[in-house]
Order: sequence, then C-alpha cells, then structure tokens
Amino acid sequence: MKAAIYARVSTEKQEKQETINSQLLALREYAKNNNYDIREEYIDNGYSGELLDRPALDKLRDDAKNKLFSHILIHSPDRLSRKFIYNGLLQEELQKHGIGIVFLNRPDSKDTPEDNLLNGVQGIIAEYEKAKIIERTRRGRLYKAKSGLLIGSIAPYGYQYLKEKNTGRYKVVDKEARVVRLIFDLFVNKNLSIRAVARDLTRREIPPRQGKHWRTSSLHKILRNETYAGTTHYNKHIAAESKTNRNGVKYRRSKNTSMRLRPRDQWIPIVLPEDLMIIDRRMFTLAQDQLARNGELAARNVKYHYLLRGLVKCGKCDAPFYGTPCHSQLYYRCGNKSRTFPLPPECKAPMVKAESLEGIVWNKFCEAIKNPRLILEQVTGLKEKALNNPDLISAEYVEREIKDLGTEESRSLDAYREQIINMDQLRDQMNKISKKRSQLEQERAALAAKHARSTSAALIKKNLYECCEQISRRLDSIGDDFEAKRYLLSLALNKVILKDKQVRIRGIIPLYPASESPFGRIASTAPGCYDPRPPQPPKPF
Repeated sequence: MKAAIYARVSTEKQEKQETINSQLLALREYAKNNNYDIREEYIDNGYSGELLDRPALDKLRDDAKNKLFSHILIHSPDRLSRKFIYNGLLQEELQKHGIGIVFLNRPDSKDTPEDNLLNGVQGIIAEYEKAKIIERTRRGRLYKAKSGLLIGSIAPYGYQYLKEKNTGRYKVVDKEARVVRLIFDLFVNKNLSIRAVARDLTRREIPPRQGKHWRTSSLHKILRNETYAGTTHYNKHIAAESKTNRNGVKYRRSKNTSMRLRPRDQWIPIVLPEDLMIIDRRMFTLAQDQLARNGELAARNVKYHYLLRGLVKCGKCDAPFYGTPCHSQLYYRCGNKSRTFPLPPECKAPMVKAESLEGIVWNKFCEAIKNPRLILEQVTGLKEKALNNPDLISAEYVEREIKDLGTEESRSLDAYREQIINMDQLRDQMNKISKKRSQLEQERAALAAKHARSTSAALIKKNLYECCEQISRRLDSIGDDFEAKRYLLSLALNKVILKDKQVRIRGIIPLYPASESPFGRIASTAPGCYDPRPPQPPKPF
C-alpha cells in the first residue's frame, strides 16, 4: 500500500531535541511492519499546531488530492492540528479524497461512530492541554517576575545573560556598555538625530552586535530601554497576530508573530543591582523627553510647510496647535477644537494666521540672538528661582517611580493574600521595595543639591555670548531658506505658547562651549546645509 508520513513539532526547542526524529522512527517502523510503501515524508519543523498554513501540510493536501498515496501515517491527532475544528476539517478533507488516516497511538481505529467520537475527544483534550500549558507557564513567569527574578534569556545590548539555578542574571559587557553611554551622550548632550548617531558610530568603526551597520530601529530600542537605568520590566508586551506581512513570507511558524505594548500599569518592574546601571536616571529621562520631542517635530507626510510645526501650544488647555489650511491660507488651530468628543471641554482659542505668528516668532528670535543681554537677564532670573527648586523633569520622573513602588507593594500584598507567595517571599519583596524607595529618595535629594550647584553665571554668560555671536553672523545669510529656519528654531525653541493675543517663547540655552554646541555647528555651516555631525574626525573609540 502506498503511504505517506506526516510529522510535526511546534517549537525550536523540540526541534533541537530531535523529537521529530523519534516520531519518524516510530512511523517508519510501523510502516515496515505493516507492509506500507512510504512514497513521501512531510515534515513541519517548528510550526505551531494552531496554524492551518504549514508548508509540508499544504504539500500533503495537494498530493492527497492527486492520489499520490492511499494512506497517511501520523503519530497522533494533535500532530495534525492542536485545534479541534482544524483537525476535523483536515480529516474530512483527506477522507473525501479517499485517503485513509492511521494514527500510531490508535492504529486499529476505524471509521465508526465510536472511533470518530474518540478521535474528537482526543482533539478537544489536545487543545485543552495546550491552553493549560500556556496558562501554567504564564502564571509561573508572573510569579518569578513579582518575586524580583529576571525573566528572559535574551540580554539587551550591553549585557550578557548568565544562567543560574532556576533563574539567571545579567552581566555588564564593558565594551558594549561604553557604546551605550556614547549613544546616549550623542543623542542627549550633543543633540544628534538618531540617524546622525548611526552615521557617527559607523565612522568610528563601532560595529553592532549583529550585522555591519547600525540601524535606527536598533538605536531606538537602546534609547527606550530602561534596563540601562537599573530597572527592567516583565509583562511589557503581549503577543498578537500580525495584521501585515511586510516580508512577503507565506508561512509563519506561530500564530502570534507580532508584539503589542501593554498599559504601563500592567508592567512588572524588576530592580537590578546598582552595579548593572550603565546610565543614570536623569540621562534616561532626558532621552525619553528628546524622543517625544522628535516625534512632535517629525515631518513625515506633511503636505504644507509650517515653520513652527510641533512647537506651538495652547495657553488655555495646553493642547498642541496644528497647522490647518483654510481658504488658501495657512493657520494654526488648537487641537481640542478638532476633537469629536473633546475632553476637557472644547477650547475657545481662535485660529491664528501662520504667516503672522511665524513672522513674530522669527523676528523676536533674531532680536534675542543679536541682543544676548535680553536672554541673560531671563536666565539669571530663572537660575535664582531654581536654587530652591530641584530639576523638575527628573524630579517628576523620581516621584512617578516612588508612586509605582506603592503599586508594587499592593501587588505583593495581593499575591500573599491569594497564597501565590509565602511570608518569606513577601518579606524579601518588601525589602527590595524599601531599598529601591531609599535609593529614589536619595536621588531626589541629590537632584536638588545638583541643581543648586549649577553652572556659574560667568560661564553661562561666556557660552551664551559665544553662541549668539556665531549664530548672529549667519542669520542674514539664511534669508528665506525655510529648512534652515525650521532646523534652527527646532533646536533653539522649547515651545511657543499662545493665549488670547499673547505669545510667549520658551527657548533652550546651551551651557557648554559654542564649539561643542549644535547651535555653534549650525552657525559655522552654509545656509541650508545643517549636518549635526561633528566637523572634526572622531577620535578612536
């Protein structure tokens, strides 16, 4: 009798353990003992039983339709499919083509109501078994994460994962850690774009962990990864079925090949030892703010040119102003006015002509650059106020982390009440939370002290005057170059606040020498050619 063999394993781990070979040996032995002539072996290595689209299975179905064999030998129904509905569909299709199905765990079964019932029950049990395995694994991982244990063996760039008994830990890779610090420094302190950071790393001949060139997506992941600041998270993403097929791949090994971000209150923080911190909290916070700002200023598919795109905020409701055309003219309009169901109530701020607002802001900016004394007066006044005020950006982040610790305490108590963890485990978790809170409170005090010891007034004045002098020499040559103006304002301005008929301009003042400032580099280039890369060759890393 002409026969075919079908075998499947669902995970790469099973594939490495060669469980597919054990299936094949048993099926070949059965075929030999029962006088089956094996014409073809169909093998799906590492494909989930929840999927109907599998390369070997599709080929088997096509060959069954063409009557290349009369029987199919399969180890058990769950190898054909882990879903009861798919299992029944495939068996019905094969029997329709006159193909007999022989399951090795029930070789003497026949097409009787009793055998069909048993086959259906086995399919339901297989589906139930898979669901239970997934649920047990999920709860076990959550328990470990809530206990402060590291979950996941794939270490981020800058770390190496070391396997230990029942868990694992990270170890800092010094060479990669220096690259991580360089990436944050270039992005935050040197104000380079992510693409410019990638070019800089390439020029320095610093290779990534994989491949030859740095990708912007890899740098995005590094800049957003809080692990470098001492806190990693579990339960951050949820596996989901991909709605797109970007690479044109016909077959996927599992159903859920895409990842979706969970709400932040579902993340489980795992505090790492201090010696694993590659950057400090302040640097990480500044990087997140810069990423958010870059997102607001991104051009993407902009149809009309707005000089202050992403910079204008409403002074009444704090919503961003968006550019909108009206009767062949360009305007800025409060974002709350365009909401279908505005929350808070609809803002009454009027639209503003883009030409008028942009002219006012640009003229005031030029006036301030040519008269740096005006800026220095503002900086001096703000510095005096800041002596009794910690850094607001970092302080806000620290306060949020302290609040999250309260949530973590509640979760630990809930886990103890539900008997998920015992008293010793609860005590260990509370000690870790207490230690982390103490660290955050020390950091909060350090931020206030650091702000009070800010750069001296003489140094601020020197650097400010140098930058303003360099930029002032080039302002006249910029002329009507929109991109030149746009890039300069995006670096110099923090936000433009509109309230009634008042316009308030908030800027960003560099406190480091003009030669190292992005403003100084802009001033030294030709109009329209604003490459944020350092002009001198980089030093070897």
